[in-house]
Amino acid sequence: MEIRQLHYFLMLCKELHFSEAAFKIGISQPTLSQQIRVLEDELGVPLFDRMGKKTAKTEAGELLECYALQVVQQLDNAKKAIADLNDLHTGRLRIAVLPSDLDYRLTEILIDFRKEFPNTKVQVFPTIESLTRVLDNDVDIGVGLKVEADSRLERIPFYTETYSLFVHEQHDYAQKKCITAAELAEIPLVMYPQGKCGRDLIDKWCVKQGITIDSVMETGSATSLFQLVREDIGATIQPSQLIENFHSLGIRSIPIENAPTRELDIVYRNDRYLSKAAKAFMKRMVEMF
Repeated sequence: MEIRQLHYFLMLCKELHFSEAAFKIGISQPTLSQQIRVLEDELGVPLFDRMGKKTAKTEAGELLECYALQVVQQLDNAKKAIADLNDLHTGRLRIAVLPSDLDYRLTEILIDFRKEFPNTKVQVFPTIESLTRVLDNDVDIGVGLKVEADSRLERIPFYTETYSLFVHEQHDYAQKKCITAAELAEIPLVMYPQGKCGRDLIDKWCVKQGITIDSVMETGSATSLFQLVREDIGATIQPSQLIENFHSLGIRSIPIENAPTRELDIVYRNDRYLSKAAKAFMKRMVEMF
């Protein structure tokens, strides 16, 4: 059994279609079929059921997939560990991060990181599915809202922050020292659409406060929301620290009484080798926040 065959096998497990799997691997369909047959002959059991145009994993295929994923992961871990041992600082670091507001605060970290690891390619993926991306091995590190305990994950709580109301500097409430939930319910707001992490957190808080907020306009970008506030279309509720990024827009931040709060985690799979670069990046995140 060869590593190459396991890669072929895993791609077919993912696609469950010989033509699609062969295309993504970059080989012909007959070559893929032949390699899978060689694997089945060696193991003495069929790994896939071929039902016309449909392909499904057998029980043996499901079992081999579980072990093959571990083999491929451990081989990747070994390569990364050896590269670290040689202090090459090469390769890539893939990070899934909660979009819109957190990515505004990563620039400083990315600049410093680049100076120490100039040969490491960094890819930042804004997504609300950071946990899923980590579990699927699509990224090395996930940064987002606090997650539930999971035996597959290491979790590093690194920041807790409250939310504030952001208004135009000429807004009636611009000089207020604090605002109540009842007052929020009377203010036209520009917000993220429902389904976005930040919006769902605010909506859950509103339920606990016994209020309903009035969203007059919704966008999925923190930049556009603050531009709308600048034009006095409405106010917005965002993490308090964002005023540092948008202080030049003529916007004021007002603390909220019993404010909504969010807890942020860094997560990664505990069966993956974490490179020096990944550890250095996480250390910077914790120190900055």
